[in-house]
Amino acid sequence: MLRLRFIKIILILTIIINFPSLKAEEKKNIIQSIDRIENVEFNFIQISNNIEETGVCFLKRPYYFKCKYEDKNKKEIIVNKDKLVIYHKRYQKIYNYPLSKSYFSELLNKKELIELISNGNIEKKDDLFLIKSFIEGKGEITFYFNKENYNLAGWDLINLSNNKIIFKILKIRNNPELSKRFFDIPTVN
Repeated sequence: MLRLRFIKIILILTIIINFPSLKAEEKKNIIQSIDRIENVEFNFIQISNNIEETGVCFLKRPYYFKCKYEDKNKKEIIVNKDKLVIYHKRYQKIYNYPLSKSYFSELLNKKELIELISNGNIEKKDDLFLIKSFIEGKGEITFYFNKENYNLAGWDLINLSNNKIIFKILKIRNNPELSKRFFDIPTVN
């Protein structure tokens, strides 16, 4: 009986002592995965204000991002260097937003994303790693990474106005050929 109790105590201590190094190892694997990827294409599901939207996104680091929504307005979000626009193709309308107030600057810049991952709190949930971070002046973001290949699987945002946006990544394709011209912001009359 005493021997069994001793073995349990040793096992628990081993887990407690090794737990931080396991977390560090998982973060290291996630960071290596981020570091290997320059371009990404993926399908997505976005949920905000109980409205679900779908589409496809393209990312070319460090300054280019484009999402094409499957909606009646043919909405597109385009980031081209320091410009962020929402383009409603159907109506030929462009809405400009400051990139600095969005989360895209952290998502597109490897160095900033890796810093968020390194400083965030990691936990395991089902088949994902969750990393929670807070970005000053923007709010809280939780990144989801696949446990098997460490690819980004999505994120949840809670902005300073307490609005929540859930963004799930599906069917990811790493390092496709993407031209900078693909991310050009359209001109409208």
